[in-house]
Amino acid sequence: MARSGVCSRRRAEEYIRQKRVTVNGEVVDSPAFNVEGTEKILFDGEKLLLCVYFPFGEAAADNGTYSYEYLSPLPVSEWMGRTLTLSAEFPAGFEDAVTQTDELPVSSEVHPAVHFTANAGWINDPNGLVYDNGTYHLYYQHNPFGVNWNNMSWGHATSTDLLHWTRLPVAMLPDEEGTIFSGCGLTNEHRDEIQAAADSNLYRSLPKDALLFFYTAAGGSHDSACSEGKDYTQHTAYSTDHGLTLQKLPGAVVPFLKTDNRDPKVYWHEKSKAFIMSLYLKGTEYAILRSTDMLHWEITQQLTFETANECPDLRPISAPDGTEKWIFYTASSEYFIGDFDGFRFTNYSAGKRASYTEIAYAGQTYNNAPDRIVLIQWLRTQNPERLYTGMLTLPRELELIKQDGEWILAQHPVHEWFDAKKAANTLFHAADTTSCQAELTSPAAVGIDVSLGSTGKVSFSILGNVCAYDATTGIFTCADKATQLPAGLTELHLIADRGILELSAKQDTVIAYWELPDDRPCGTITVNADTPICAEAWTVR
Repeated sequence: MARSGVCSRRRAEEYIRQKRVTVNGEVVDSPAFNVEGTEKILFDGEKLLLCVYFPFGEAAADNGTYSYEYLSPLPVSEWMGRTLTLSAEFPAGFEDAVTQTDELPVSSEVHPAVHFTANAGWINDPNGLVYDNGTYHLYYQHNPFGVNWNNMSWGHATSTDLLHWTRLPVAMLPDEEGTIFSGCGLTNEHRDEIQAAADSNLYRSLPKDALLFFYTAAGGSHDSACSEGKDYTQHTAYSTDHGLTLQKLPGAVVPFLKTDNRDPKVYWHEKSKAFIMSLYLKGTEYAILRSTDMLHWEITQQLTFETANECPDLRPISAPDGTEKWIFYTASSEYFIGDFDGFRFTNYSAGKRASYTEIAYAGQTYNNAPDRIVLIQWLRTQNPERLYTGMLTLPRELELIKQDGEWILAQHPVHEWFDAKKAANTLFHAADTTSCQAELTSPAAVGIDVSLGSTGKVSFSILGNVCAYDATTGIFTCADKATQLPAGLTELHLIADRGILELSAKQDTVIAYWELPDDRPCGTITVNADTPICAEAWTVR
């Protein structure tokens, strides 16, 4: 009944017990009644059909309108060898555009070397970041059927070095509860500490090497016909095959709280022996929830950060003096440093921006990453008629650094980037020069390091894109867009990777990203300065 599109499995059980279902003319009242698939099954006297819904249309947006379509693959295995007929009222000629395929489209285009992209389709927020048994799992907001935001699902990829990724099948698709929005992943290593009156708690029954996931079911506010009229709620899923397949659990673990409540991030708090969930509510409002059994969650604090928005990530971080601090990281790259006692977060000062540009958004840190905190963000890039839209930042390791008496968050490229640099192809390496040039003959990510004077000027031409930094004013210009950075930066570290430019400076406490309008994979790279500089460039493939 659920596969026919009539209802959810949970609702089907209710209908069966209400004696609304017949099999070969006989009423059945047990959901456990076994059928072979050849029986005549009626629900309220009507034959079950495999239902396919195609809502096409336009929805209003701030910048005009956008088209939408919500699609889900059919469970076709039980239909092999049988005839499937689709009937609908479509515009003339529409049927000519309908095709049958066993695979999603695969892009033959050159993708960035170290910035993750989908093979095809749209991506946005990273989700479910969890390290397990030597593998970094990356789930992400994904529309596998188009290059625009739509049909939100969880894509999936894995990596052992955070630079090179293996793309895997879509992990979760929309269902009767709604489209699949942001969430998190964690291991079940604290299974034995989960409180329960008996071992009937599902999480206690799962093995310790299981992976647990929290996510938002978006409800009907985003044009999903399957969830029309439903609110945002928080749900769970699990995996017992090291993240390859995810099994959704029925029902909401956190019911509707407020307006847009979404983006759950769950972290185990060792000192108070509880799971802590940070959750976005609406506008600039957030909530902290606590649970000892993962089934019942209590709000322990509501917070408002005037300039922050969405995707909270509350977790501990060690300071250089050995003390433990906590960071509250938000989608807008604004973060707060403070203390957390298992119930309430107390920040020391006003929030700080981790990025000087707004293209990076919706960051999330890995749970369970060994001996480091790794952050990945979504890069809100446009689509110049490619089969994919959007990419993710190079993963960065977070560290607290004290500058001018304040704790500042530094974001270093993961050490694997520097490991790759050691074996990379050097494009140029020069000291006391005013000009360097090299040719990139095959697609690769390019690292560029420049040392200059505190009042110097340096310009870059990167595969047809012109950028420049004036140390006197602090203005960095890229693609005719001027960004105010701190003045007097003497060490610039750039990473260019088809369509994106990352910059870090001042011990990686100054971070900025720009989209490069010319995303050609090969071409000339030059560095020019008005005074002698040291410059180095290399490639990572």
